[in-house]
Amino acid sequence: MRSAVHGSKDEKIVRRLLWLSCLTVLLAACGDGKRPFLPKSGGLPYEVVVEEDIDSLVYYALDTDVEGLPQREPSFDILMVNDRNYPAFAQLARNIVRVKIDPRVKRPQVRFAKNVDAQPQIRIHVTAPSRKSLREAMPVIGPQLRMLLVRAEQNVEINRLKKHYLGKARKDLMHTFHADMLIPEELTASKKAASFRWYSNNAAQGMSNICLYAYPAQRFSLQEWVAKRDSILRTHIPGETNDMYMTTVKSNLRHDLQREKNGDRWVIRGLWEMTNDMMGGPFVAHAVYDSARATVMVAEAFVYAPESKKRNRIRQLEAALYTLNIQNNGR
Repeated sequence: MRSAVHGSKDEKIVRRLLWLSCLTVLLAACGDGKRPFLPKSGGLPYEVVVEEDIDSLVYYALDTDVEGLPQREPSFDILMVNDRNYPAFAQLARNIVRVKIDPRVKRPQVRFAKNVDAQPQIRIHVTAPSRKSLREAMPVIGPQLRMLLVRAEQNVEINRLKKHYLGKARKDLMHTFHADMLIPEELTASKKAASFRWYSNNAAQGMSNICLYAYPAQRFSLQEWVAKRDSILRTHIPGETNDMYMTTVKSNLRHDLQREKNGDRWVIRGLWEMTNDMMGGPFVAHAVYDSARATVMVAEAFVYAPESKKRNRIRQLEAALYTLNIQNNGR
């Protein structure tokens, strides 16, 4: 039976921030008043403090559903504050967005700074000459805010991975695929086959997985990738019986191309399911074309957690996918 959870989402965030107030007092009481270092920021991943958002325009931009999940989950957990009820310790929050109406600016703008009062931290300033102009600009500003906050969280997780990854897996991937990638150290269970690797925490609840595979191709094609994925995962990730196998839910696939200095990267999001079984969940795949070897290299994360929310789990795994780097890619 699941344990009961008491209190609203904002109350839980406030309780965590209250701890930060004690930390602030302790830091102020130490030394000669000069801070030799920045304190550690507070809050959980994808929690955001939003300041002075009187019309809730930023709130609704950040409250949009995450793509590629089987159930609705907001992009961020949001705590709204203003100058009248602003808690001093909120300045140590991990993610902060502040809204300001300033008639002196000509048009709405977004700027950000990192590690201002704590570390890691991102402070985003949204400034507009009027509330009307801000409302009209939100279709453009909203995606920018979500992108900045997600990237900030991904960078935090990547920095953690640099200290906590599977060293043997990294060496094996370099030898097998000529690719460098950091596999989270908690994914200790593994399966190896020719041109295929599967790493998992093998948990009974909240199962997290990363698999890597490569196949020959002259270019990347989404249709070809889906066929290859279904074939490869059916072979290497079978169900309990022969007629149970992993497959792609083709009706809700989303993909986009990201131009990077080391080559193009296709990011595909969607759902997987186990044919003839009740299992399923979200996945995200990063595909990179290796022109030197005429192959498509794929790193894919997928989650099976029917008992819990999946947003943070799949995003944490995707941060690892961004560490994928093909060596000697002919560039």
